[in-house]
Amino acid sequence: MAIEAFLEHLDARGYPVVERGVGCVKVYVSGKAPPLDIQSIWSEYIEKAFSLEGLSARLLPLLNSVQLAARGISAPKVPVVTLGARDFLAAWYLASLLGVKERLVDRDRKIDRLEAEASGLPEGPQRSKRLSELTKLRQAQEKERKKYADALKGKWEELAKVTRKQSGLEGLERVKDHLDKDHKDPLDLFWKWLDPYETEAPQAIQRLRPYLSRFGAVAKNQLSTAVGNKFTKILEEFLRLLSLEDPKVKVLPLVSATPLPLRFRDPGDKAGVCYGCGGSLSQGKIRASKLVFASPSQRLQSGSGQEEPWVCLSCAALALLSPIKPGEGSVLVRVGTYEAPEAAHYFVRLFVTGTLHVAAGRYIQLNSPTVERRRPLSQAYGRVVYALQALGDQVNAKVLERFPFYLLEGAKEIPLLPRALWLSHVLQKAFGSRPIEGDTVNRDLGEALRYALGDLPWHALYTLARRYGRVAEPRLLDEGLQRYALLLNAERGVDMKETDLAQRFRDVAGLTGLLGAWVGYVESKVGRNTQEAKRAVVRLLDNLGRPGNFLYVAAYSLDSTQARLYESSGPFFYREAMRLLQEAGAAVQEDEDSQSRFLVVSQDDLHRVYAHLAGRYPGKAWESFIYEVRLSLASRFPQYIRMGKED
Repeated sequence: MAIEAFLEHLDARGYPVVERGVGCVKVYVSGKAPPLDIQSIWSEYIEKAFSLEGLSARLLPLLNSVQLAARGISAPKVPVVTLGARDFLAAWYLASLLGVKERLVDRDRKIDRLEAEASGLPEGPQRSKRLSELTKLRQAQEKERKKYADALKGKWEELAKVTRKQSGLEGLERVKDHLDKDHKDPLDLFWKWLDPYETEAPQAIQRLRPYLSRFGAVAKNQLSTAVGNKFTKILEEFLRLLSLEDPKVKVLPLVSATPLPLRFRDPGDKAGVCYGCGGSLSQGKIRASKLVFASPSQRLQSGSGQEEPWVCLSCAALALLSPIKPGEGSVLVRVGTYEAPEAAHYFVRLFVTGTLHVAAGRYIQLNSPTVERRRPLSQAYGRVVYALQALGDQVNAKVLERFPFYLLEGAKEIPLLPRALWLSHVLQKAFGSRPIEGDTVNRDLGEALRYALGDLPWHALYTLARRYGRVAEPRLLDEGLQRYALLLNAERGVDMKETDLAQRFRDVAGLTGLLGAWVGYVESKVGRNTQEAKRAVVRLLDNLGRPGNFLYVAAYSLDSTQARLYESSGPFFYREAMRLLQEAGAAVQEDEDSQSRFLVVSQDDLHRVYAHLAGRYPGKAWESFIYEVRLSLASRFPQYIRMGKED
């Protein structure tokens, strides 16, 4: 990520990248441009990237959008490259510490409200209930205040040692005296000293006031402030940051005009080298945290147990520049190819605008919303299905066809096939389906998307038709299925498990159209949207295996030997039905009336088409083919489908 950002900086300085290779890039230097000084431009880039505004543009969106660790991060030590980085980190730590104060203040308000309610109630069950709730809240409040007060007392010498080194942090001794005395709220004076909006706060803390509003509720919960000893560690690290006046960490350049030297090293993770880049730790080292690796706790080679490995200061610092860090409920997706990343890069930047998702180069971190019991939607659906849902719903249809998308799982890249992404887009838009409906997970949508991944489009269509009993956008669905057939044909022979999948999809659509003409005719005779129509449609769906059985059931309601398939009912199904008639050698009788063009579908036509398709799908293949036709045909009459009825 840092290299991609640096190359962007080079481009902005007038040195565009013209070619990319393995481990190298070619940069165009105009004759009118000054000589390219990589070291100087790198230093300029680092100063800009690690400024307060630079980190606010890169790291802050991540902190505000996704929880990196369910239980919070325990006081990560971060190398400070610039004074701007110091102020950003100090403001984040301070906002997190003050989040504890906000929680305690909110509980005090609840206690006051319950006291007022209980005092106004007469003796009885309601008053007893309020008093019981009040007792529990008071006990919880007293316990939590004592927890933090005891933690501060136990850590006092270390805290005082840090503040004595820095001017502008006076007044902490008065807090110690207040903690030692018996007060209703032993933390009262401590919060006044720590809160930059209070007059008692020292100048070094007050100057952070303008930055606190940048950190939202999610960012404040990133650090593990709910645990007493971790709260004091975060406080100590916060005070250490304020005491820094001249950061001395130097981030080594990742690029050079000459080949970078390869250093010899001992094998294994315990060889005294950086766990990130494999470089030397002679310039300093730091334990990995959630800000560096998604899983910082590792069982190293030759190690005896889990531990956080050492990383060099450059790796630990550069990790802050990546706005992508997989956390609770996030999914990482790569867009485009390595050979031509520029167009994908611009798309990614536009895509995340106005969303909770985060972008870096050609990568998108999809941050899922939470559902029941604060469970991320990506866990309820599964990571692949959630990526399919989010991209299908939020990405423009033309973009889905233009760029390849890959889900990243560790070192693996799982391709999200264009046909699956397209079907996800079509189904969600055509049915108006949302992943969360009525505060609950739409599990039918998840099931439909799993069918889309398994190349079972008619199962996916039926699943949503059964849920909603209607199609919100019939025209969009018809056009989408036609485009899906084209995608199947385009991908044929590339990565298809079955070479006849495209043919099979079109055959199901064609037979659905022919049979739909007869089902629609029966429906109109018995009365649309009635219980009698429902019973008639279900009987027809149960007798699709043989044309004679189907026509025999239809004869109960009809006195005709032919039906009409109107083009207006679905142009895709209409064209595929005409194709099947032509392939089967049946007479194609097309006409037009005031409604639209139509095909005349006779009983003999059905027999011919059935015989033609039975030769293409012999034996057991015929059973599975007819089952897909049944699902497709039922989806053409969704108002008659009831949950569980047609399984």
